[in-house]
Amino acid sequence: MTSDEQLIRYCKQFEEAENLTRPAREKSELCRDYFDDKQHTEDEEKALRDRGQPVVTFNEIKPKVKTMLGLEKQTRKDPKAFPRNPDDEDAARAATDAIRYVCDDSRWDDKRSRASKHLAIEGTGIVMIGVKRTRDGIDPDIRSIAWDRFYFDPQSSEDDFEDAAYLGQVIWMDLDVAKEKFPDATEALETTWASGRFSDTYDDKPKHGLWSDYRRRRVRICEHYYIEQGKWMFCMFTRGGFIAEPVLSPYMGDDGEPECPIKAISLYVDRDNNRYGEVQAMLSPQDEINKRRSKSLHVASTRQLRVSPSVNQDADAVRKELSRPDGVFIGESGEVEVLGTSDMLAGNLNLMMDAREHIHRTGANSALAGKDTNTQSGKAIALQQMGGMTEAADYLDCIRRLSLAVYRSVWSRIRQHWNAERWIRVTDNDKNVRFVGLNKPVTGMDEALKRLGDKVNDPQVQQQLAIFAQTPQAQQIVRIENNVTELDVDIVVDEGVDTPTVAAEQFDTIVKMLPGAPPNLQPALWEMAIQSSALRDKDKLAEAMKQAPDPAQQQMQQQMQQMQMRGVAAEVADKEAGAQLKLAQAQKVAQPEQAPEQPDPMDAAISAAELEIKRNELEIKRAEVAIKRGELEIKRGELGVDVYAAQTDRMTALQPPRDAQAA
Repeated sequence: MTSDEQLIRYCKQFEEAENLTRPAREKSELCRDYFDDKQHTEDEEKALRDRGQPVVTFNEIKPKVKTMLGLEKQTRKDPKAFPRNPDDEDAARAATDAIRYVCDDSRWDDKRSRASKHLAIEGTGIVMIGVKRTRDGIDPDIRSIAWDRFYFDPQSSEDDFEDAAYLGQVIWMDLDVAKEKFPDATEALETTWASGRFSDTYDDKPKHGLWSDYRRRRVRICEHYYIEQGKWMFCMFTRGGFIAEPVLSPYMGDDGEPECPIKAISLYVDRDNNRYGEVQAMLSPQDEINKRRSKSLHVASTRQLRVSPSVNQDADAVRKELSRPDGVFIGESGEVEVLGTSDMLAGNLNLMMDAREHIHRTGANSALAGKDTNTQSGKAIALQQMGGMTEAADYLDCIRRLSLAVYRSVWSRIRQHWNAERWIRVTDNDKNVRFVGLNKPVTGMDEALKRLGDKVNDPQVQQQLAIFAQTPQAQQIVRIENNVTELDVDIVVDEGVDTPTVAAEQFDTIVKMLPGAPPNLQPALWEMAIQSSALRDKDKLAEAMKQAPDPAQQQMQQQMQQMQMRGVAAEVADKEAGAQLKLAQAQKVAQPEQAPEQPDPMDAAISAAELEIKRNELEIKRAEVAIKRGELEIKRGELGVDVYAAQTDRMTALQPPRDAQAA
């Protein structure tokens, strides 16, 4: 296929994406307008002004979307790498730190919020995981792509575009800037600028043309990724020619094969592959609210009249005069009758309130947003919040899947470009800053120091190390620590409690259980309460509790230590008594035999020593029994914790699923 044929093919792919997705894009643009308070057409605004009514919009959509965006911020989870080999735990922690470093450096939280906003309103959130050049080399870079700059294969039906044959983004640039950045494509850019075609979405702002804005001297460039012979390819083109010729995608995936750096996901996809968000379902009731309120205001500010034929005045003049607060009508009583319209007013107001209630029941409800003042019961509020979380489950799941795809692509960029030694700074909190080394060369001396550990302070070991330092093996590189190119890890999103509502309910339940819980279960309950609380530094508090000794266990350990000391003392006394016994026996052997009728004092001493030995042996046995009892109490405490955990798991398994509860 020639270069011109390829250009025609890729231009047709873009035009296909534009034409076939036009209805869905127009609907998404309408959703964005409704979110931005642009809910009346020009004809509707003119009609209201002609009637003397203000153009008032009660935007019920924006609070719902803002609640969803706040929910996304509250439920953010950090990535975590798990080793696939038992010996790679330290390297997996380094991989976790590297991914989080890239996310912080790229301000991933802000870009995720922007993608989440597009996901809720227009229906699709898009990010791109590329690279950027820094003073340390080439670093991964997470970029946000606006919804109206993204195009895709219209035949794709998967919500994450896994079955798409091509994806791309539209880039608008000034002609002079484009020629400076792409000097080899000057002719193609000039040709594109000289031509143009109308577009509704992908054009520059203001709208002037499909491929160029002639007045402002701007051109549009397509960054195109497509599959050819089973591999992802890349090119950049404009209407007049290629900016970058077709090549394999420069971004490698987990399997070492080229991948598409654009990651996108849609909230909903209908049977015609049209993609939409949460706002689309609120357009109709929002129109109902606006129309019914305008109609109610019109009915309340006007009157229906019955005028007698004997009235010698024009009907319009009578209507105008009666509509004025200080109007004057000359005539007999009963010649003009005001007809009641309260039924019309009540009907419009009821329909308006029904539409508002429908929007409030859709998606994140008012209880989840903390704005439901009618319900006073805490349990009822929790149940309503759980229902709102069930409605938002699809939205949060899409964000989680998009985040996971971003984290895995970030790790692929790290493995691809971080080949040299690299140090990154990781800030766990304001007072704990540490540095993590990647691809760090380890010499023979470094390996020896690591294996020796605390023994390095031994003078003899230091002398041997000084001798080893003079050998060539000490400076020889024996391995590469945290080698990212060889490290194989699984990237997951750290889950934890799904929602703040569940966490608050769990925290309240555990706190109520603490006063009546057995002492051996209280440490475990305290740890669970801290993890489910909303404390900002709960991880530090949990760590401090782990380091702090348990009073009950500490007391038991002290008792066991005392028992052990008593056992040691008894053992010492036993040895002393044995020594005295041997001394007495030796003295008896050394003395001459006495008359049998006289009692031997040495026999009495030996008997006393033997008695003392038996007493000491009995004391040792008592100490051993006490130690065994203490160990048994510890085992019982551990068994109680295990039984409590098993009962908790069993109760959790018996609970119906959340979807069933919501239903």
